[in-house]
Amino acid sequence: MRNSADMNRVSHTSGDARQDTRLLKILMENSEDGVLLLDHRGVVKHLNAAVFVLTGHAIRRVRGRHVSRFWNDDSARAQLPLIEDALWFEGYWMGTIDLSLKKGGVASFAVKILAVLPEQGSVRLYVVQLTRQERAAQRRESASDAQSPWDPLTGLPTLALFQDRLRQALSQAARRQYAVGLIFMDLDNFALVNDSLGRDRGDDALREVARRLARCLRTSDSVARIGPDEFALLLVDIDDLSSAVRNVGVVARKLYELLEEPILLGGSEIRLSAAMGISLSPQDGLDPQLLMKNTATALSHAKRKGRNSYQFFSQEMTETARRRFAMENSLRHALERDELVLYYQPQVDLKSGRVVGAEALVRWRHPERGLVSPLEFIPVAEETGLIIPIGEWVLRTACRQLARWKQMGLPMIRVGVNLSALQFQRQDLFKVVESCLEETGIDPKYLDLEITESAIMEDVQKAVAVLNRISALGVKLSIDDFGTGYSSLSQLRHFPFKTLKIDRSFVRSIESNAEDAAIVSAIIAMAHSLDQTVVVEGLETDAQLDIMRRLQCNEMQGYLFSAPTSVEEFTEMLRRGACLPAEDES
Repeated sequence: MRNSADMNRVSHTSGDARQDTRLLKILMENSEDGVLLLDHRGVVKHLNAAVFVLTGHAIRRVRGRHVSRFWNDDSARAQLPLIEDALWFEGYWMGTIDLSLKKGGVASFAVKILAVLPEQGSVRLYVVQLTRQERAAQRRESASDAQSPWDPLTGLPTLALFQDRLRQALSQAARRQYAVGLIFMDLDNFALVNDSLGRDRGDDALREVARRLARCLRTSDSVARIGPDEFALLLVDIDDLSSAVRNVGVVARKLYELLEEPILLGGSEIRLSAAMGISLSPQDGLDPQLLMKNTATALSHAKRKGRNSYQFFSQEMTETARRRFAMENSLRHALERDELVLYYQPQVDLKSGRVVGAEALVRWRHPERGLVSPLEFIPVAEETGLIIPIGEWVLRTACRQLARWKQMGLPMIRVGVNLSALQFQRQDLFKVVESCLEETGIDPKYLDLEITESAIMEDVQKAVAVLNRISALGVKLSIDDFGTGYSSLSQLRHFPFKTLKIDRSFVRSIESNAEDAAIVSAIIAMAHSLDQTVVVEGLETDAQLDIMRRLQCNEMQGYLFSAPTSVEEFTEMLRRGACLPAEDES
């Protein structure tokens, strides 16, 4: 146990110390509950007869020993870091602990621990109160079963097996330079379930929680039961640290959603909540014990915040995840509050210099933050599935804008709309596109759907079938960000793409990097052999423009001509016929 001046104090003057001790002894001997007095190290100084009655441990054999000597090795000792942190910050801890009985077996006890401090702030002793919680089903495992790495109630790994997996995960992550996430989950006030519905129903609830936790994780991840109502989750191979914060935060949110689903127990419906502590390696430690210690500390912080709260060990990471969830909640209302808006970035023909198209780019006008970068909210939309309604809104809005430009008598251009992988997986894209065309009455050739390689390579056969149906409507199809995925032009020839967009990463250093220039030249030549138009993204300098013209690229898009602009500004651009100097003029 640790000393601290930050605990809630039960103050005593040195002159009253002996009197206090006598009073405590009187209270102890007249209590039906087990009461122990521990020094600042956790060594038992005094205990009452009720401890012997409840546990079978003789007073003379317990006094002078560390209290953990009769804790159940696996489950109860795993709670020690949690308890220490609660006493460190609050001076008080209450929960359930499994204790080993003298005659064998294990019993569950409701435990309260209070830190008693004198005026100067150093812990003089801890008061521990034990109340027996009878189990409806006692553990009857043999000595060999007791050493099993699997929890007999839930079938999950025990702490020992989990620690072994954690060691292996940290070792592999160090070699592969991946992050590892560790989550400790403590169910809120679970003792009330046992008290109100009985131990059997409580065990049923724990089994259901275990099933839900296992369902939430990937096969490479692990979940274990490390205490009566405590679980640990190990998340492996979660990319670099910046992505890890977001990914682990997403898992925590999923865990909350799973717990919110009601559990039916013998005709009674209950909803559980939990506190979670989260740590990440290598940020918060490379050693398993240190990482678990830091996770326990984070859990103690989370429990002080109340029900259904989580806490990263790093306050900075906690704020990052909290901002992310706040953004998700705001984004869910952005459509209904009409906060989304489309910007348009021109696409210019490199021979004539005329604007021949535009890419529709969604922006979010947040009522408090102003214009939010898509780099912030699009990943959140992808992770939460909100990209599906947002994507459909973008498609319909772009089609309606094309219809307005036609009514205004402006030169007709094609407008590119990005499609996400989730729209392919979860939405009937053909019906959505067909509906938008029928609603607006636009000529399908002016609609250009931009699809990334990764969106179509998961199920190539399905993607080919869907895109062929859409192409048959007369809609143009473009492969976006080419060169950043895992496909090749030989694979893409099976798709009805009319346009190929070269990713900006190949343009950034094309003036000084001969290899990038050679790659771009090869892509353009092969695309032309397939009768595809080539658009290069991210052009920012005249030198880049000259190179792309020499390489016979068809069109460009980038800040050299224009940044993405509002619909009003883009409409004015069409009205005045803004253009880039033609190739022969330059």
